[in-house]
Amino acid sequence: MEKVLWIKTGWSDYYRGGPVDGNFGWLNAHRGTDKEARGHEAFNFMPSADGTYYCYVPPQTHGYAPRNEDNEGWTVICLAKNPRHKGVHVVGWYENATLMGTWLDLPGRTTPDGNATASPYDWSYCIESKSAFFVPPELRTIPFSDTSVRQGKYSFLSGPDVETTATKQRILALLKSKIADLRGVAVHNPTGETAPNPELDVGDPLSGFGTPEHRKRVEMAAEEAVKAHYVAQGYGWTRVAHLNNGFDFIFKKDRTVLNVEVKGTAGPIERLFLTRNENTVRGTPQWRLAMVTDALRTPAVTVYTDKAFRKAFSLDPYVYIGRRVFEP
Repeated sequence: MEKVLWIKTGWSDYYRGGPVDGNFGWLNAHRGTDKEARGHEAFNFMPSADGTYYCYVPPQTHGYAPRNEDNEGWTVICLAKNPRHKGVHVVGWYENATLMGTWLDLPGRTTPDGNATASPYDWSYCIESKSAFFVPPELRTIPFSDTSVRQGKYSFLSGPDVETTATKQRILALLKSKIADLRGVAVHNPTGETAPNPELDVGDPLSGFGTPEHRKRVEMAAEEAVKAHYVAQGYGWTRVAHLNNGFDFIFKKDRTVLNVEVKGTAGPIERLFLTRNENTVRGTPQWRLAMVTDALRTPAVTVYTDKAFRKAFSLDPYVYIGRRVFEP
């Protein structure tokens, strides 16, 4: 028999002990304290020394953890809401998981990174598994919304003694479809090596975009695709990337002048870095972002105005440079 449930957790980019965001009792109760943004699910996708993944689920009404008499062999689909946008995302899932039915202290009273906990309640779990799939934040691109998911912390969709309803069947079909789409790109049994956290390697914030040689090939292919895109519409072009104006091309057609910044990726997911200079000029009426996906094979060009860009993309400050200032 198929055994499936979804669980709702706080949002974290990497689940390695970093900040967790969400409208949950523990997080709300500790805002402004030394435990702020340190939700228990901070380590949900970080393996312990023996390779076990321990998963925390916020309490359902009356404080219940997921429980079933047949507690082994479950597929547990983890959902979280990006706090800055509408909709819920699949952030990962566990296969062949065991439901503990209550909250337990992590073995050895340590967090998965080996640090001792401050108290028995600091880090706990109620699900464990040897098989975890983690969806990196840049791949959480298509949210969904459903009232049955919004209201709860977890829900059994299929399994022993689980009452089947039309809603559960609909949600199960939706989540199975999303997992099928994500299975090829999700990281199976993530570790520090197989699912690197860019914040742990700030020396090169572009490291997640491939080698410098690969990035250069993508950049040049993206530029060629954008030039072809505008030339086909009757524009002439001048490349000005070397002038450090914050954009790569000036395209002109009659009285229309566009300042176009080009970004490209080798894959299908739109993601990018903006320098401070590039971001500064973004608000001008002439500014456009030309985003090229699959740049090395079948380039697809999407052009954004500043308004469309702000609606489509989430921007976060990633690296700050500190320079020593001496006062006179």
